[in-house]
Amino acid sequence: MKRVGIVLFNGFPMISLSSIIEPLRIANRESRVPVFEWKIMTETGEPVHSSSKIEIMADHSFDEEYSPDILLILASYFPEKTVTEPAIKFVRKHAARHILLGCVDTGALLMAEAGILKNRKAAVHHESLKAIRDRHPAQIFIDRLFDFSGDFCSSAGGVATLDMTLALIAFCEDKKLSKAVAEALNYRPLTTSLAQIELGQDWSVARLDRRLALAVEIMQDTIDAPVSIAELARKTDLKGWQLRRKFQKFFGETPARYYLNLRLENARALLKNSPASVGHIGIQCGFSNVETLSRSYLKKYGIQPSKDRNY
Repeated sequence: MKRVGIVLFNGFPMISLSSIIEPLRIANRESRVPVFEWKIMTETGEPVHSSSKIEIMADHSFDEEYSPDILLILASYFPEKTVTEPAIKFVRKHAARHILLGCVDTGALLMAEAGILKNRKAAVHHESLKAIRDRHPAQIFIDRLFDFSGDFCSSAGGVATLDMTLALIAFCEDKKLSKAVAEALNYRPLTTSLAQIELGQDWSVARLDRRLALAVEIMQDTIDAPVSIAELARKTDLKGWQLRRKFQKFFGETPARYYLNLRLENARALLKNSPASVGHIGIQCGFSNVETLSRSYLKKYGIQPSKDRNY
């Protein structure tokens, strides 16, 4: 059973909480045996109120010993108030456990402040993008309604959170269960995670650097079959040295190193959340054989992949 910690702050959106809890509840019903449990976590363990003034009781405070397999952050319309030292320490503590992390809309600010988004991208509501991007111009806040990339998931809020949760169910269990949950909810999942262009052109990464954002997106989409850096430069209409300079400027590393780290992070997430063999996971993350994966994995994490998993 996967344990889901749902972190709430005062002013959180009730629709997003429902879009997480209800699909998980139905997944338990449809699977006939419980596959998820969830606990509400708040900074002090005291109740919090949604933006619609509904009080929600907490199961745990940040200081209590509870170790979820998945941690999801729901902030508020005033996300700066959630960026406290205890909250940053809490997020970093659980990130160090290499569990599946996620956030909804403005929860991305806490993730960014905690340093979680260096090699990850987060979907944020278009109304919040500018303020968050101004505080963290080097982060990738994407113009997608939701995103699920290996060990990190996010949604731009609203009903898109339901799509994020369905993706989470498919990742932790299978697509068949995710489909059954959607049908039980009378919901037709999004056919694309891309935000509709009429909702606000050029929301996020285009103002950061459109071609850099495209390069990162191509990397994310080709984890299982990596393209060469030369091909990546060609696809982004950049010369090799230009692409390298952009990555060095924004991420402090070369495109090749960034790409490898993405693949290794995806491999680690799968090792901890999937019963698949090490060899199969290696192929899923673009490594031609177990030896190649093991060498890179050992160098980055200091442990063999076969010894660094929950299955």
